[in-house]
Amino acid sequence: MSVFKSGSIRGIYGTEWNRETVYRIGYHLVSILDAKTAVIGRDGRLSSNEIFESLTEGLLRAGCSVTDIGMIDSPGVPFANIIHGFDCGIMITASHNPPEYNGLKISGKNALVISKHNGLLDLENSISEAPGPVVPGGSQKVLNIIPEYLEKLAPYKKSVGNLKCIVDCSNGMGSVLVHKVVKDLPGVYTIINDSIDGNFPAHDPNPTLESSLKEIKKQVLDNNADLGICFDGDGDRTIFIDEKGNWVSPDLILAMLGLYYFKHFPERKGTDDGVLYDARSTNSISDFISTLGGKSYICSTGHTAMQEGLPALNGIYGGELPGHYYYRDFYSLDNGWIPFLQIQAILSLEKKSFSEIIKDINNYSFSGEINFKISNGKSLIEKIKEKYSYGKQTFLDGVRVDFNDWWFLVRMANTEPILRLVVEGKNEIILKKRVKELKYFIYQAGGLDHFS
Repeated sequence: MSVFKSGSIRGIYGTEWNRETVYRIGYHLVSILDAKTAVIGRDGRLSSNEIFESLTEGLLRAGCSVTDIGMIDSPGVPFANIIHGFDCGIMITASHNPPEYNGLKISGKNALVISKHNGLLDLENSISEAPGPVVPGGSQKVLNIIPEYLEKLAPYKKSVGNLKCIVDCSNGMGSVLVHKVVKDLPGVYTIINDSIDGNFPAHDPNPTLESSLKEIKKQVLDNNADLGICFDGDGDRTIFIDEKGNWVSPDLILAMLGLYYFKHFPERKGTDDGVLYDARSTNSISDFISTLGGKSYICSTGHTAMQEGLPALNGIYGGELPGHYYYRDFYSLDNGWIPFLQIQAILSLEKKSFSEIIKDINNYSFSGEINFKISNGKSLIEKIKEKYSYGKQTFLDGVRVDFNDWWFLVRMANTEPILRLVVEGKNEIILKKRVKELKYFIYQAGGLDHFS
């Protein structure tokens, strides 16, 4: 399988791609993006420094000047890209993938995400060609963007009260800023796994895995904390744990953020009233935002959908089921620190427990993502479409089928041969029935080994 995915480059480094691949990527990217300047950040993976060196060599050979912002979370790169006017931004990271992986997240001017629709496919096709002659003019320098980044986050600290909070940095990029962000907040913060280590010794860098949340859940209960917050490996996703040690689905967090803009800080939303959510997310979002006087819009998954959809639909913020949150005030890009601060502000102002607020929001029973490793996913989705043709079908991302008292969505993952299923019902009985029904069909029609 190619390391060139739909919106990023990602694969096992040293096996699926290597130093020469990176060098060629750097060289050919310059002409594809017509880039004279590039900013590069990186995570703490064991191969990130080598990738940085090879990438820089390729960019410089093509005459592109490189600015190194060092180890930073993924949102820090597009932030630097925009405020300093670079032609290109590159984050070296494999996000939540295991330690042996690494990758590149690439953006063009104004931090526009580069995908297979606007340059990544051309880049993939070009790397079979060796780099050409040296183009003069490229230079290299270092830039510290952390002071500007913290200044951008500072307004969100307003009304964060004296909470007891557990923060798990997953030995990743959340570690870079966490102590600086909480330094002047009034709460009590227990920060764990905040040493950057590309081996991710504490747990997998994917915070949506149950095994990754065992420690933080225990810490929340042992410390009688008000909440827990876990970052993923590159620090762009935040996963929340309530005071009872329960995982809170990110789509319910997206609904909860409506309290920030429509109730407590309406001045921050201005005249806009839109909230965007991806097609995998609960209907509780639209229900709750409506009660607050706002509007909600369903959209496809991915950075591009949010980056384009927020300004087009008068959107204030938006989010995706895996825990990405996008903000108009952050250039319509995602950021993990803003919800980190906003949820704490909401809890401080509402005078209710985390679980009580979520209970008020959640009116449905939701499965979360159920994954199936499968090679014939596209043909299987066609079979599912045919079987459930009597429902209302939409095709923003994979296929979503809506019925009176339940809905489901199936889609293929962008970076691996995984079929993803989400189901929601009006109650737990309906949900369990439909999940069992769909799993059985997927196993049978997909030729999988077993059904449980």
